[in-house]
Amino acid sequence: MPGENDGSQPDWYEVLEVSPNASREVIEAAYRSLSARYAADPDPAVRERRRLLEAAWDVLGDARRRAEYDARRNGGTVLTAPAPAADAPPPGTVVMCPRDPGVETALRCSRCGTPICPRCLVQTPVGARCRDCAKIAKNPIYTLTAGGMARAAAASLIGGVVMGLIWGLVLLPFTFGFFAIFVGAGLGYAFTRVLEFATGRKRGPAVVSFAIAGILVAWGVMAVLVPQVWLYGALPAGIAAYLAYASLR
Repeated sequence: MPGENDGSQPDWYEVLEVSPNASREVIEAAYRSLSARYAADPDPAVRERRRLLEAAWDVLGDARRRAEYDARRNGGTVLTAPAPAADAPPPGTVVMCPRDPGVETALRCSRCGTPICPRCLVQTPVGARCRDCAKIAKNPIYTLTAGGMARAAAASLIGGVVMGLIWGLVLLPFTFGFFAIFVGAGLGYAFTRVLEFATGRKRGPAVVSFAIAGILVAWGVMAVLVPQVWLYGALPAGIAAYLAYASLR
């Protein structure tokens, strides 16, 4: 059953990025915030992350199941969260920030209780934390594997050559004046779809870079076919690059 601690399950507090002493309101806020971050997406890593969030909420959102889980958790089968140091100052005490000497602060990490200041704190969905406890995980949507990079590069090159040929041989009359906007919009849309297909609907700077590289390849192929109009192709290429950036960033 999801949420039962058999030694192989993750720490549900870690999954929701909250302290074991967090109130139900904090746990619910963390669950909702993280669920929104990992919205519907076909990527297997995102689906697995959502599954873990749901399993963690099933346990920690129910008072009885949470009490049972805490009893097993504190029995040694799962490591507990870092506890504040024995000599840690009481909450609200103004002390010097250990990361930024000379800066006084009364703030504490919401997870381990370490003093933090506005310079070094990391704001998370469940409050301010120190850098050690923040554990900011990169969204899988923005992570490209080596295979994804290779597919994106191939799609960028092949797509650029094919679209450049179509541009130079079929759409050349529309490269000038007002119609250039439609050529640019078509290129931007085409490369957005091509890169989404090649990478499994990934997003981020790497995907944007491959899309723009493909647009430049298309522009270059068109310029080779019809050298005298290469400059006029700058406007459609620029529009296409902007639209691809807006869609894939």
